[in-house]
Amino acid sequence: IKLLKSRGDDKTVLSGASSANDVDAQKLHQRLKESFKEQISLFREGVYLLTGYKVDMLADSDRPKFKVRSMYAENEDDFLMFMWPEVKKDETITMLDLMNTKFAQSVSKLDDFDYVTKFKSIPGFMASLTMRLFEKQTFAG
Repeated sequence: IKLLKSRGDDKTVLSGASSANDVDAQKLHQRLKESFKEQISLFREGVYLLTGYKVDMLADSDRPKFKVRSMYAENEDDFLMFMWPEVKKDETITMLDLMNTKFAQSVSKLDDFDYVTKFKSIPGFMASLTMRLFEKQTFAG
């Protein structure tokens, strides 16, 4: 709805008509949103297929959380949750914070967890955990 002013006086009239530019802008905006959504979906699927992990970002606070679940997980509850660390201005982030979940408690007892505690390497830990879960699923039976 647009406000229109008539030429001879100061009367204001409401109009439900929109200009062609407004419609074109809305169409473009909608197409961009759909394209962006498709690209994000492809990216997430690519990450899953390349790394074996489904990653969901939960941005419910100023410190985003990442729910990470392996394609080799035995149960739906077998996921890790990471949180963006609190940082000071101009501080470099080297690692995310691992949150206390049931699955995190169980994997923290494994030798694989040394990658986090001794070497400060989440990628090393995740790779080792992937191999452990893969072998457990593949060689079980």
